[in-house]
Amino acid sequence: MKINDIYEVNIIDDNHNGCGIAKINGIPIFIFGTLLGDKVKIRITYVNKKYAIGEVLSYIKCTSHEEVKCPYYGICGGCDLLHVSFDKENKLKRKYISKLFNGFDINISFHNRFGYRNKIVLHVKDGKTCFYKKESNDIVTIKRCLLVSDKMNELIDSLNELNLCFVTEIVIKEGIDGILLSIYGKISSGDLESIISNKYVKSIYQNDTLIYGNLYITQSFNNIKYLVNNNSFFQVNNECALDLYEYIKSLVGNTNDLLDLYCGTGSIGIYLSDVCKSVFGVERNSDSVLCARENMKINNINNYEIILGDASEISKKFDVIVVDPPREGLSKTVINNLNNMKAQKIIYVSCNPSTLKRDILLLDNYNLQSIRAFNMFPATKHIECVVLLERKD
Repeated sequence: MKINDIYEVNIIDDNHNGCGIAKINGIPIFIFGTLLGDKVKIRITYVNKKYAIGEVLSYIKCTSHEEVKCPYYGICGGCDLLHVSFDKENKLKRKYISKLFNGFDINISFHNRFGYRNKIVLHVKDGKTCFYKKESNDIVTIKRCLLVSDKMNELIDSLNELNLCFVTEIVIKEGIDGILLSIYGKISSGDLESIISNKYVKSIYQNDTLIYGNLYITQSFNNIKYLVNNNSFFQVNNECALDLYEYIKSLVGNTNDLLDLYCGTGSIGIYLSDVCKSVFGVERNSDSVLCARENMKINNINNYEIILGDASEISKKFDVIVVDPPREGLSKTVINNLNNMKAQKIIYVSCNPSTLKRDILLLDNYNLQSIRAFNMFPATKHIECVVLLERKD
């Protein structure tokens, strides 16, 4: 088998990456946009010793594919699963997590497939907003995205009418009180006034400096409000995040001292503060720490202390530890500290199942009790997980 070879193949399996799987001489071939049961004519585009990648030239037999409503699908690198039904997507993600964790029984929570994102990052090329193409740094110009709200798409439309030739990136965040816009590069005063005239825009940052409106926009879960600025992290899917927070609260129960590691804007720890005697948060992003402290004030939280620091520096004892690290997972130093801190429970929140599995194997003073998946990123291959670990006797 070599690049540019043509084959007719039957798809014998499919995965959460949006690829169907065929085999030739025992070698798996991953083919984007195909499903179990399809028969397709393909061209080989990549080969190594373990697997190959093919692209569809034509469908000979096509199973029940979902109608794709996005004109950029298959070109834009944002979505992976629009050709399958939402039910099928959730089954594929559930199967992936279960297989990764050796057949562990998995439940999955999910909400809307479209319009769920409260944040979008737009690259700008030749004055037009764009996304990266699939698996490359090439770009595809876009006018709207199905994953964000009508308000955000209306703003994208208006941005594309401006002179963005000296802008490199635009980040849009939407809260319950309006939109925060971060512009990187230069923009004329006239175009800036045009953006300000948009009734949804409440804050504008240029090169990380506030140039219009409020420092923050607001997110809200139940009766708790969260302030978010241009650089602070917040979950992109509010409905699914609320389910996730409620689930974590059910795992925590009532406890004395809780460590909120990689706490961001304090969103998880603040949500859990009513079932804890005290919460101690650690975060290395200074903007997030500022937001967290403001969030404590506006929600009258008096039992939460947060410090600006690195997760590897914490080693004192807590009853329960919640960790929500970035995609690269936990460092060896943090893992060693967690193993030695003798907490009764560790609740690990992860957007990267592979590093989650790696870290759980290294947290060998703890037993894996449960895994729950949350489809925080519908239409994409990504999935959030919450794992409960309990200390070995």
